Amino acid sequence: MVGTLSDAVMELYLYGFWKILILAFWVLPLSNATELLRLCIGVSMLGYGSYSDVKTREVSDVVWLILGVSGVFFACIGLFTDSLSSFQLFKSLIVGAVFAFLLYILNFGGADVKAIISLSLLFPSYPFFSLFHLRLPLMGVPPVDIFVLSMLTNALIIAISAPFALFLYNSYRRNFSLLMFIGWKVRISDLRRKKNYKLMHEIKTASGKEKYVWGGIEPTEEIVSSLEELEQGKKIERVWITPELPFILYLTAGFFIAVFYGDFISTFFF
Repeated sequence: MVGTLSDAVMELYLYGFWKILILAFWVLPLSNATELLRLCIGVSMLGYGSYSDVKTREVSDVVWLILGVSGVFFACIGLFTDSLSSFQLFKSLIVGAVFAFLLYILNFGGADVKAIISLSLLFPSYPFFSLFHLRLPLMGVPPVDIFVLSMLTNALIIAISAPFALFLYNSYRRNFSLLMFIGWKVRISDLRRKKNYKLMHEIKTASGKEKYVWGGIEPTEEIVSSLEELEQGKKIERVWITPELPFILYLTAGFFIAVFYGDFISTFFF
């Protein structure tokens, strides 16, 4: 479970956002204020979940419970006021359930699966509001109008583009190798300060010879210590590492892009 520091962060999130929301309901039209409320709940919970997953590799179920309960609340209001159709709600939940199941059978983290299901309930329709002559998303609501689908496709495009970003970085650093698409080189002395990574080579202690290992190697205390001995013996100074980031970070990035910009695919191809 998440520790007291994480609980304090959650309380700060909720306290700050509720102050903003109280002010928003006074100065904004009701439709805009409602969209802002949904957005603030989604941003705060998804942001906190990403932070918790990176720091502790765990996300409290309270996060998804808040998102789910909020989704049920807003869905009931939308259905009662006819601002949300039952078909739109059904469409969002079906798409969310299908993609959540795909991530589950592909052994993605439980946080990713729960995030998709809860967000498909919180945002059955695409959030759209105007604020001081600024309309969001900037590119408008995509034709399909399934928010969780836009969030997922945006996240996948960002994840797919990561190798190209690594290629540019390694090219700038002149680290030319076939591995430059999936990792980067770091000093052995910096390994202990880094988190969420795997080593990309098995290194012979005697000779310093490198052998690539598919899937990477966990940087255990024994392995890092042996690498430090090689560094002291001037046999090797840098090693290749690959990031091991939780997919929820990509989902969060896809969420923000979907809210403020729109859908990448509909923008590029439609």
